[in-house]
Amino acid sequence: MFQHVLVPTDGSKAARQAIEHAIDIVSDSGGRLTLLYVVDMGEADFVAVPSDIAETKSRIRAKGEELVGKGCDLATEAGVECETAVVTGIPDEEIVAYAEDHDADVIVMGKHGKRDPDKPFVGNTARRVVQASSIPVQTV
Repeated sequence: MFQHVLVPTDGSKAARQAIEHAIDIVSDSGGRLTLLYVVDMGEADFVAVPSDIAETKSRIRAKGEELVGKGCDLATEAGVECETAVVTGIPDEEIVAYAEDHDADVIVMGKHGKRDPDKPFVGNTARRVVQASSIPVQTV
């Protein structure tokens, strides 16, 4: 069914559930996963000194690499091919662009991320991805 599934993650509980769901989807079809983390420099708003921005960006990137690595470990344990990517930008825009540029068949993502866990239906990033993507999006 789906040969290439893109799973953006921010380390939230919903993102973990999306990874697990995506593993189930591709384990039946022999497809592969790409786990994507977007370094959102909005997370670095607290930085007061411009010289700290590079260090902060490096720490956020390292956190993202750790998160996608852990997700890929889950996929590998399930016998699913997995790759990772860490990019910088505005999360919803980068998710859609990555999916389109890398021929993803579907985007599987959590309904709520770390920034909006109390939204009643769908969080802001998920909503914007659903609205902007020409590729199907499954929210978990």
